[in-house]
Amino acid sequence: MPALLLLAALVQAPADRANLVSLRDSLGEVQDTVALKRLETATIEVAKQNRSDPLVHLRLGFIAYRLGELSKDKSHYDDAAGEFQWAGELQPDWPYPWYGQGLSELAIGEAGAIAVENLKQILGKDYLSKAAKAFARATEADPSFASAVVDLANTALTQRIRPRLDVALSAVRMAAASPAGRYPEVQLVRGRVEREAGETDSALVAFRAYLGLAGDSGIGLLETARTAYLARQPRDGWTAYFNGARLARSAEAVALYRLDLSWIADSAELRSFDSVATPGERAAWLTEFWGKRDALEARDVGERLAEHYRRWFQARHDFRLVSRHRHYDITERYRSLQAEFDDRGVIYLRHGEPDRRARFVQSDVEPNESWLYHRPSGDLVFHFVARDDATDYKLVESLVDVLGFGRGVRAGSQMDAQLADLYASRHDFGSIYTRVAASQRPVGNELATERAHGRQDIVFGTTSDSYARHFDLPMSVVASAFVTGKETADTLGGGGQLLHVIFAIPGERLSAAPAEAAGGLRYPLLFRVIVADSTGHVVAQHDTLRVFTAREPVRHPDYLTGRIALPVPPGRYVYRLLVTTVDGGAGDLVTHDARVDSLDPHRFSVSDVVVGRDGSGLVWHTMAGDTVRLNPLQRFPEGSGMNVYYEVYGLARGAAYHTVVRLEREGRRSLFGAIGRLFGGGRAPVLLEFDAPSDGPVTRVQRGIELRDVSKGSYRLVVTIADPQTGTTVTRTEQFQVVDR
Repeated sequence: MPALLLLAALVQAPADRANLVSLRDSLGEVQDTVALKRLETATIEVAKQNRSDPLVHLRLGFIAYRLGELSKDKSHYDDAAGEFQWAGELQPDWPYPWYGQGLSELAIGEAGAIAVENLKQILGKDYLSKAAKAFARATEADPSFASAVVDLANTALTQRIRPRLDVALSAVRMAAASPAGRYPEVQLVRGRVEREAGETDSALVAFRAYLGLAGDSGIGLLETARTAYLARQPRDGWTAYFNGARLARSAEAVALYRLDLSWIADSAELRSFDSVATPGERAAWLTEFWGKRDALEARDVGERLAEHYRRWFQARHDFRLVSRHRHYDITERYRSLQAEFDDRGVIYLRHGEPDRRARFVQSDVEPNESWLYHRPSGDLVFHFVARDDATDYKLVESLVDVLGFGRGVRAGSQMDAQLADLYASRHDFGSIYTRVAASQRPVGNELATERAHGRQDIVFGTTSDSYARHFDLPMSVVASAFVTGKETADTLGGGGQLLHVIFAIPGERLSAAPAEAAGGLRYPLLFRVIVADSTGHVVAQHDTLRVFTAREPVRHPDYLTGRIALPVPPGRYVYRLLVTTVDGGAGDLVTHDARVDSLDPHRFSVSDVVVGRDGSGLVWHTMAGDTVRLNPLQRFPEGSGMNVYYEVYGLARGAAYHTVVRLEREGRRSLFGAIGRLFGGGRAPVLLEFDAPSDGPVTRVQRGIELRDVSKGSYRLVVTIADPQTGTTVTRTEQFQVVDR
């Protein structure tokens, strides 16, 4: 037993401060209470011969304290407190007696409940105040011993026990006001404890003091950022966060930034972060990381980072694990590698507040919760159960797992009232829960389906993140887009592309306000268009407030329509159109892919094909003088006409280009004999081909197509244009529907 041999040697020989540190470390390794009691007895004999030796009493104090930790017996802490007090009387200017006394007083107050690991202990105020004063006295005796208070504070933050936090708060405040306050680590831990106690102003003061004492800039600024977000100062938080990233050079500072990312980043993103070499590159990486998530929901820059810290603090309040010792059973397939939050916290950090929660409470059923998130791609459902620890909720694949593995196995072949009631408690989580609750027969197939969905949701939920927008009144906006050349004062075109986003908002989703002057009604709406590449990098953004006026209310079946155009470089993108009322109560977010080809007057290229119709209520007046009819709904009544517009680039004036037009039905071959009066023709040709001369670097084409012989259905208009001189061809396709008149 090497540790005990070392302890015996320390007892027999004079010891200085280094010996005491070594003694404490050695005692921390000992698990044998019998051996410790023998050591205590031997040391008491030494103390009888050296009653005025403070080192002997300190040794006895630490031995008794360790016995208390192992046995949970309050009497050992009483013995320790007595020995530390005796040592303090002999050497009041030594820090160790006061430090030991603080530990003992705190442990005495906890002793009534300390044996229950997961119970948040309740301490008497006398013990709290005694312990705090003793810790502070240790740093007063020797400011260089400030690590004692730092250790206490870090332990309190880790153990998540409020009384310990109160002791730590009092101790660090007293230490910070003493000469020990000149040590950066004291101000750092003071800031963290102040923040944990909800004192954000005091925390910010402490972190500024830490930075003023030449503390690690990366750490100090990140802690400042966290605190600013808690204090609802997002602009200050954003500035401190990225300033800290640009200055974070120490491994500890980088690790703190990585820890914050780990709650939502996927494994590939974390590997990418780890590969960044310099602070400047790391700050740029973080800008892109958070910017991608802002763009995903068309949010303002910085919104997602602010939401991340809001969730983080909320999760620390609601979902922190009291014990780091987690145990799993066979139904708990998801095994988290962290020990900070229960699985509810894992999901909350990634996806925020659920749209719905539910519980099922019965005396013989473990605590449980289910969370529902509505998503456009399909609802997400998560089930949690707390078995051995009432504070540790873990994910399970199926709701039936709440009843345990055995019940889950039997549930496939037999129904009972408890199982039906359990599923009835989630009746609004989806039809499968309603069917199981109402079933009078075995539900093995339904449970298998539910389990498969649950397994998929767990994988998705624990590897992705979201910040979905929610509106009290969804607007059901319809949107589409097309790309043409960038308009300039020179109608020949100067190169570049415009992305046109056209939209239609159902009249029944709109609320009007009276116009102030000319009468009628006003519809003020906020629009945001964000165009981002596959990495989330924003290449174009447009924000505007538009006020639409109408003489009468816009009602069903009418729509409010409009167009937004913004310049974009060539590439493949995702564009997002956000439309909201001024108060934010109603709105919608529409997301679509967009391909932008280079439109250069010096190189053969073709714009998108734009299909529109008379009477749609929306036109685009180009700077070249064209009136282009649009159709945001992409619907054409049977027998109506279609207007087609496109632009051809890069041909010399008078040079011929060749055009082929087809109309194809979705899911079928090309229509033969179904097109009437294509481009003004008197008959319905199977295929339209024609040559036409170019107008020069930019040729703008408008034609009409009659749809009188085209039946209802979904179609593609396919236009292929060729440059005969080079043999280059470009094909453009536009989808539309033919509907009842």
